[in-house]
Amino acid sequence: MRTDIETIYDEVYESVEQYLEKVRELQLLNLEASTEEEKEKALRMELALQTAKDILENLMVPGKKLTFMYEPGSVTLEIFKDKKA
Repeated sequence: MRTDIETIYDEVYESVEQYLEKVRELQLLNLEASTEEEKEKALRMELALQTAKDILENLMVPGKKLTFMYEPGSVTLEIFKDKKA
């Protein structure tokens, strides 16, 4: 039986993936016609959505540090250990 968390996780993941594909399609179709500002926004959206997707795909445990490498740069995420334990 699926839990509410599993259901919402799948919905969020699918939404992120759909938006990522939409941004990539728009970049391919409008690359030449886009202004520098639009290209910058598209790049930021792509990076943010890809990072969100990668975070959803990876196990996040306290004390773990992940670096996601992308063409324009990298994003590092560190999950701090719970100081109460």
